[in-house]
Amino acid sequence: MDGDTADHDLLGPIMTSYLAQMDSAMKISKTISEHGNEEEISPDSLITGLIYRLMVPMEDNEIKESLDEAKNILSITSSDEDLDDEFGKGRLECDIYTTDDNDKVIINRVVKRNTCNCDLCIQCRVCLANYHRHEIHGDKLAQIFKDAIDSACKIHNISI
Repeated sequence: MDGDTADHDLLGPIMTSYLAQMDSAMKISKTISEHGNEEEISPDSLITGLIYRLMVPMEDNEIKESLDEAKNILSITSSDEDLDDEFGKGRLECDIYTTDDNDKVIINRVVKRNTCNCDLCIQCRVCLANYHRHEIHGDKLAQIFKDAIDSACKIHNISI
């Protein structure tokens, strides 16, 4: 077996698993946004969904559904333009204010939590409260996922 084939054989399942986690997190983020009466998924809801998915294991049916969706994503052979239409073109924006001197000030703030009392939203608030104490022991995929969350928070100046 040559090096390229071995790399592909190792990378495929990791990429599929990562995409399945992201797909599930996006569904959770969408629900959180809807329960918070947001018109679209906010950076806060996105981060909350990612944290929930990191800290709460998927049920068997969620795993199957998310893995199937990840495999569909990986099999897409559309152009980048089609992918932009499906996944959105814009970049999430952080809160930027302009002073009287036209200086831009980026505000660091705590992730917003909705006030819905459904089981999912309550569990999300618990996950947010415990995120900094959450430990990852030897799970490289979970560490990649956590690093992505931390990076998104840093980019958008959002504290958890």
